[in-house]
Amino acid sequence: MKDILVLLMACCQFFVAHAQLITKETLDIIDEHNLYINDSTSTDLHYYQILPEEGKPKGVIVVLPSGAERTEDTLKSITLHELAVDNSIMTIIPSINWGTDTMEAEIEFLDFIFKEVIKNHGVSKDKFILGGLSNGGMISLTYAEIAVKNPESTFLLPKGVFALDTPLDETHLYEYYEREIKRNFSEAGMLEAKYFLEEYNENYGGSPQDFPERYIEGSIYSHSEENGGNAEYLKDMPIRMYTDLDVEWLMNERHRDLYDWNGTDIVAMINQLKILGNTDANVKISQGKGVRLDGTRHPHSWSILDTEDCLKWIIDLFNN
Repeated sequence: MKDILVLLMACCQFFVAHAQLITKETLDIIDEHNLYINDSTSTDLHYYQILPEEGKPKGVIVVLPSGAERTEDTLKSITLHELAVDNSIMTIIPSINWGTDTMEAEIEFLDFIFKEVIKNHGVSKDKFILGGLSNGGMISLTYAEIAVKNPESTFLLPKGVFALDTPLDETHLYEYYEREIKRNFSEAGMLEAKYFLEEYNENYGGSPQDFPERYIEGSIYSHSEENGGNAEYLKDMPIRMYTDLDVEWLMNERHRDLYDWNGTDIVAMINQLKILGNTDANVKISQGKGVRLDGTRHPHSWSILDTEDCLKWIIDLFNN
């Protein structure tokens, strides 16, 4: 960003750019659950808030980083907040890039931030939209499902959720990780697959074949279930999903195919929500748009977000 003025004050960092006030709020909370990793030995938690310079925000966009992604990199990877301030919309980026199996700690942390934002800026409780890439999308969708299923478990009900290339069906993920290990092609893919297979076996007691109900209960969406499993709780929730179909990258860089593409379950879930009567459930599929901060081509990236499309959808929701 250009013309950034940085002022360090106590626990907060402030800077102004492009008609917005960006503040890093460090919280008096110890990270006991590894909600935020890749920050050395720090146990601090924080959130960035991006405010319009004038007036009370008409709503809040909550942007959650992908797995192990630092909040500063999320801020560099998106432009949604820059367009949002021109429409009097606030953006916050919480320091959650990992998390727990139950997501209770994530919900507690998010609710703490939501209460603080409402107290400090007078935003209406029904004007929060959650979204994120990958793990951030999983947290956003899970928060929404739990908010509908058990309203007393969350502080608010999101106005809507957007998610980028988010894994949804843990039974399918388990099968994908098995294929990734069998392929033995990508070191990064192998390491991820071995880690999560171990996690799934420990958390669920074994494979989906042995404990199918546990995997269904732990999934955002289950293709094996008539109404999509937990996705049924999203039948009245505005949902916007983004995924990138880069077949050349899948095959050449990872030896993967469409059975290994997150978009397969994303399209299936959106279709199921439409069948259930959701008139505001959509998926936007780009092709070869994925590029990471370092310039490398990768479909699992923030760059697949159609920012103008997403913001228009958000504005329409806040105006309704």
